[in-house]
Amino acid sequence: MDLKDTRESSKKIMPRFKLEKRELLLDDIFYSLSNIVADAIIVADSRRRTVYFNKAAEKMFGCTSADILGRSISHILPQDILSFNDKVKNKTKDKFFEVLGRKKSGEKIALGISASGWESEKGAFTTLILRDISEKKNAEEKLLYLSFHDNLTGLYNRSYFDEELQRLNTTRQLPLSVLIGDIDGFKLVNDAFGYKHGDELLKSTAKILKDSCRAEDILARWGGDEFVILLPKTDIKGVQEIISRIELKSRQLASGEIPLNISLGYAIKKKPAENIYSIVKKAEDLMKQKKLIQNKKVSNAIISSIKKKLSAKSYESTEAAERLRKLALDFAKFIKLPKPETDSLALLADFHNIGKVAIKKNILIKKTKLAEGEWQIMKMHPEIGFRIAKSSTQLSQIADAILAHHENWD
Repeated sequence: MDLKDTRESSKKIMPRFKLEKRELLLDDIFYSLSNIVADAIIVADSRRRTVYFNKAAEKMFGCTSADILGRSISHILPQDILSFNDKVKNKTKDKFFEVLGRKKSGEKIALGISASGWESEKGAFTTLILRDISEKKNAEEKLLYLSFHDNLTGLYNRSYFDEELQRLNTTRQLPLSVLIGDIDGFKLVNDAFGYKHGDELLKSTAKILKDSCRAEDILARWGGDEFVILLPKTDIKGVQEIISRIELKSRQLASGEIPLNISLGYAIKKKPAENIYSIVKKAEDLMKQKKLIQNKKVSNAIISSIKKKLSAKSYESTEAAERLRKLALDFAKFIKLPKPETDSLALLADFHNIGKVAIKKNILIKKTKLAEGEWQIMKMHPEIGFRIAKSSTQLSQIADAILAHHENWD
């Protein structure tokens, strides 16, 4: 047979070869491609039985093809299958939707699904392409959480509170009470003990308030060291019960290193015609009035706590402090200092080093010469002491003297 005859023969054989091998070839191509892609691919028949399950699907659901082939797709997609069919009944268009799948272990998995219906001589089928969107859903939930919550305390933020205030401002929620609280001496704590301690105080306060409220109450961080609670269907008796719980828990926590006191003010909307924002303003004003009364008492308690902590950190003896105080008073008497200035000098003798409360203990008690960096930290204590004194009604009169007590007055 010459080359020409061979070519003619090949032309006759090829179509027959294509017809015989085409179906097998397409099956092989589909199997190969479907197992290369990272997405899970599942094919279900008109009776919702799984007829194809690729390698990615096995990995996604933690089961083998043998576990699922021939069984209802509801074993891995527990949503209403009738609803699922409705989504893909229009065979001319692909559908995309999100569902919760179920692994063999029972664990739920968030899935994005593209579904396409098609028909062949063997019947009607639906092809599902599935992708794990758990990370995406978790990120969305986190963003949603952060948009309505305060990052530090975990309470609702002011934006969420404002929305809830409008939602609950209805006749059926009356009496609607508003309770506003503010941490007394918070700035003083921040200046004396640092922002880390201030943050811990905020979180402790948030826990106290949360533990004192009911499930239906809306508790939010109002801003800074202020908190607000919205109490639907709550009369004066209910408000006072919550205040009593807050005050009791605050006293229990106040036994620690940092005293805690929360000034609380409340107001109640009893009639539909009352303006809810006027109620909020009234609660805030009452809180501020109470804060003015409590401020000196709490400030003194915090200063006393600071003084004890400083004594423990620097090992300054009581005898040495007393000698310094006596020396200052003797000097004031010798130069005939007026009584008000003598009192301030005595106070300065007691608290001139108060800024050292924020200096690390290993620097304060170091026996050898301080390194340059340590010396720079030590020299900050007059400025720290100045800020502490400025935040205290008890010490504000000697704040400038504390700031200047290491100046060279030559």
